[in-house]
Amino acid sequence: MFDFTAHEAAGLYLALNLILLFILGFRAIKARQTTGIGLGHGDNEDMMRAMRIHANFAEYAPLPLIGLFALGALGASAMVIHVFGIVFTLARYAHAFGFTSAGEGRPLGRFYGIIFTGLTILAEALALLYFIFLG
Repeated sequence: MFDFTAHEAAGLYLALNLILLFILGFRAIKARQTTGIGLGHGDNEDMMRAMRIHANFAEYAPLPLIGLFALGALGASAMVIHVFGIVFTLARYAHAFGFTSAGEGRPLGRFYGIIFTGLTILAEALALLYFIFLG
């Protein structure tokens, strides 16, 4: 059951991130219903926050998730896919839900989420280059 191929592992993280995309989209729709704002953000902080959380995910998630499948196609092991997939997925969930935490200052989930998202993107790019040129 847990003996994944590289592509099955990539599919797992794609599925988990699709669920997050759905949740964030639902929350943005709910914010629209709550605020009564049909288009744009209406200078409403809650609406702006919901829109940016959803948009940030949509901006950052697609290419790293495609990269997991590319790594699998280039011969990376399922373990390599799991390492990148777990870190990236946890980072995106931390960012999404850390961003919404109340309080002043920099929410830790948002901070660590973007740090680990960036590090995963860079490491994945380097791994892709490795498998293209040396693997």
